[in-house]
Amino acid sequence: MTVSLRHPFLGHAAILASLLLSIGVVRTVYIEPRVREAHSLRSGEARLQTELFDLQSGIHEMEGWTKAHPGQDLWTFHVRKALPSRDMVAAFLRSIVPLANRHKVRTELIQPAGTLMDETVSDAAGNPMTYRRAELRFRIYARYQDLGEYLGDIEAMDQLVVVRWVSLQSAAANTELAADVAIWLFGTP
Repeated sequence: MTVSLRHPFLGHAAILASLLLSIGVVRTVYIEPRVREAHSLRSGEARLQTELFDLQSGIHEMEGWTKAHPGQDLWTFHVRKALPSRDMVAAFLRSIVPLANRHKVRTELIQPAGTLMDETVSDAAGNPMTYRRAELRFRIYARYQDLGEYLGDIEAMDQLVVVRWVSLQSAAANTELAADVAIWLFGTP
């Protein structure tokens, strides 16, 4: 018995094989690249949605700041900076000399209190940031108003500085106060 090429079973098998081959070619050439592209577009969309949410929350924060500080320009407002930890103490001591001279503040003692400490806080976006903190203790003499203005100017410096505590004592014979002051300096590691 000879098998003829015109046999219906062979013709159907050839059609089915060519159909499967065409489906495989179409999947490889057209469908799979489009699936990968759609997947990358979806991940890009998720990333852009996150950035958009972050920008919208930043805009809301800026609007809140503008309402809380009427009359001040947001773009000219300066933010205090954390200096590198190796420079923060020296830069601070250099910058307080003109302030002390202007407010007639005398410094008797400057000493470090403890060692450098690392502190981790969250920034405005919620990301953890590590700062190195140094504490300096001062014994200073000044009149009450001059002392207040001096400490206010210290906290208004461009450097990230916090007046942590102040202990006042009356200086014996004159109108000056003796103040023990602890100041925290923050720098980047």
